[in-house]
Amino acid sequence: MMVQEFKEQRYRGVLCSCCRQPIPLPAIIARMEVAPVEEQGEAGDRVFSLRCRACEKEMPYRASEIVEIEGAPRARGSRRAYDHAKLLRQQHKMAQAANG
Repeated sequence: MMVQEFKEQRYRGVLCSCCRQPIPLPAIIARMEVAPVEEQGEAGDRVFSLRCRACEKEMPYRASEIVEIEGAPRARGSRRAYDHAKLLRQQHKMAQAANG
């Protein structure tokens, strides 16, 4: 009987400021993170914006907020499904206003 070794998946990311779900770092941000301090400027703590895949909110984050996250990154949600849900919410609000 063979024992399978499971390679633990990890990735670098930040926790969403709104819903606390992990947001994986895009490759361009990961490359900026490893740039020498001289290239990062005087502050050394870069700020970048990321959109959460769970709640769809975009917020600014600092390089100091980057953490190691266990598991696989959340798959990107369908933008079409998100837009459809947003449309339904708007229609519901309009119906409430008309009845109200």
